[in-house]
Amino acid sequence: MGKVLIGIDASRVASPQPTGTENYSINLIRNLLPIGGDHRLRLYFRYPPSPQLFPDTSNWESRVISMPRLWTHLGLSWEVTRHPPNVLFIPAHVLPIFHPPRSVVTIHDLGYLYYPQAHRAWDRLYLDLATRFNAQTASHIITISQATKQDLINHYRVSPEKITVIYPGVDPTLYGPSGGNSLHRIREKYGLPENYILYLGTIQPRKNLDLLIEAYQKLSAQEPPAFCSPGWEKTARQNSNS
Repeated sequence: MGKVLIGIDASRVASPQPTGTENYSINLIRNLLPIGGDHRLRLYFRYPPSPQLFPDTSNWESRVISMPRLWTHLGLSWEVTRHPPNVLFIPAHVLPIFHPPRSVVTIHDLGYLYYPQAHRAWDRLYLDLATRFNAQTASHIITISQATKQDLINHYRVSPEKITVIYPGVDPTLYGPSGGNSLHRIREKYGLPENYILYLGTIQPRKNLDLLIEAYQKLSAQEPPAFCSPGWEKTARQNSNS
C-alpha cells in the first residue's frame, strides 16, 4: 500500500503581512513535514514558493495554481478533481466547491457574528456563507477553541462529534524567557513597568481587549499593566495622559 497523500491549501503561507491565520498555516505545515512515515504532503500555492519556506523537499511536493481570481473554487477545485489527494486539509480558508470526500477544515472563529461592525456588509455575507459551507460539507472540522466549537453547534447546527478542538501551539522562535539584566534593559528602553502584558495581534473590537483589561483588574490588586501591541507607543502615550 502506498503512502497516504494529504493535500494542503498553502496559498496563505507566503503573505507579505501575515496575521494569525497565516502564521497558523505556515507553522502547522512546517511541523507536519518531518512526521513523514506513511504520509506525503502536496502543498497548493498561488505562486512558486521560496526555497527557504520549506527547505526539506523529501516528503512534500508542490502544485502552483496560477489564477488571480476565484483561486479556491475554480483553480483548486480543478486541481483536486483531476489529481485528488486522499485527504484535503484547509487550514485557514474555505473548502473548494469540488473537493475529495475526506476533507478537513480549520474554522478559527465566528467573530463576524459578534462584531458585525468590524466587517463590511459584503465581507460579513461572504464569511457567513463560507463558514456555513465549511460546516456542512467538510468531513471533519478543527477549531482552535471550545468557544468556536460551541458557536458552530449553536449557529450552524454542527454535530459535536464532527468537531475536534486543537489548541494552537507556541512558536519557539518567538518565545524564550530572557535573563534578568536583559529584561531590565528592555523595560528601561520602552518605559515599561515591572509587570506588563504583551499583546501580539491586530487592534480590533472583535479581539475583545476591553474584557482582557477588565479581567486583569478583577484578578489583580495592582494597577492595570502597560499593554504592548502593534502601535503600542501611541497607546502608551494615551494611557499616560489619561
